[in-house]
Amino acid sequence: MLETLRKKARTSNIWRIVISVIVIVVLLAVTKFAIFDVITGPTELDITADPASYEGKYVTIDAEFFLYDYVEHTTTTTKKYGGSTTTTNGYSYLTFQSVDDYEKGASVWYFYSIYLNKKRQSEMNTKIDEAFAYLGDETGKTAPPEPVKITGVWNKMDAATERYFRSALAELQISETEFDHFLFYELDTKNIGGLNGPLFWVLMAVAGFFVIFGVLSAMGLFSNAYMKNIQKYLQKDSSVSISAIEEDFRQAHLVGSTVWIGKQWTVYMLGNKAEILPNKDLIWGYYYSRTGRNSVSEMRLFSVDKSVAHISLTEKQTQDALRTYAAEQPQMIVGYSADLEKTYNKNFNQFLDLKYNLDSFRK
Repeated sequence: MLETLRKKARTSNIWRIVISVIVIVVLLAVTKFAIFDVITGPTELDITADPASYEGKYVTIDAEFFLYDYVEHTTTTTKKYGGSTTTTNGYSYLTFQSVDDYEKGASVWYFYSIYLNKKRQSEMNTKIDEAFAYLGDETGKTAPPEPVKITGVWNKMDAATERYFRSALAELQISETEFDHFLFYELDTKNIGGLNGPLFWVLMAVAGFFVIFGVLSAMGLFSNAYMKNIQKYLQKDSSVSISAIEEDFRQAHLVGSTVWIGKQWTVYMLGNKAEILPNKDLIWGYYYSRTGRNSVSEMRLFSVDKSVAHISLTEKQTQDALRTYAAEQPQMIVGYSADLEKTYNKNFNQFLDLKYNLDSFRK
């Protein structure tokens, strides 16, 4: 018995590991493996370097001058019964960095875009006012705005954003010169790995779950965890020995490939764990199925303590199992009816009186 259950558990664990690896790789690919950039921390963006060298990377910069919220990003939701609502998500800001060119004795301005959530609109409006106050002060007494550390993904602008960006620069009468460089890139604080932040972290949480799931499954290859519930049963009932269970198992009726129905016990695999049910406590069994997205095909076994075992089997396999129970466990009711379910739920003692409490079946 132990070797048989160990092999079943090992096979289950191997499949769990394979599935975990596939899910993790797919999730990492969908998010462009951005989690590794997040874990290692953002790269400091050198605004003077080739902007394409940072494309798609998780970067950070101390943004200096915010000039214009040139694009409002909105979402329009169409109502079921007509009409629609529009909500603002955030804004793209025309921004520039000033870098001193000591050889030419002048400053070079690098213009680019930053997307920020609408929650920061008030803060950015203040920064825009501070920028224009500093730039318009010919006395030199106004201090420059305090830089704002911004972290996000450095992406090339799409055609529409670039068009608005150029239009905003033209509106501010800024032309590209050797001292004014236009970078058609946006520092996106909303998306990570091509997905919006919340969705990215949900997918990474799922990936994290499968990492843990895969590790535990790998550990299960080299442990006796598959026997945990049988060992608990033996500890709970000291009158039962493992040798008695093994003897019953050797003569058990095999249903499918993972259910063994003996005279005294039913042993079955639930994932990578072996489960055991004392047959003398079983009072009802039937087949249950549900189609659709969350389809189910299982045998349900009810015990006298009102616990229910859900064992995945086909209808044919379940009927085979139920015939065995009907022949060997006379205290059990086999088969389903609405009246039986109603009696079980509304008057449990009456349900037991149907078969389990009959004198000839008393234990």
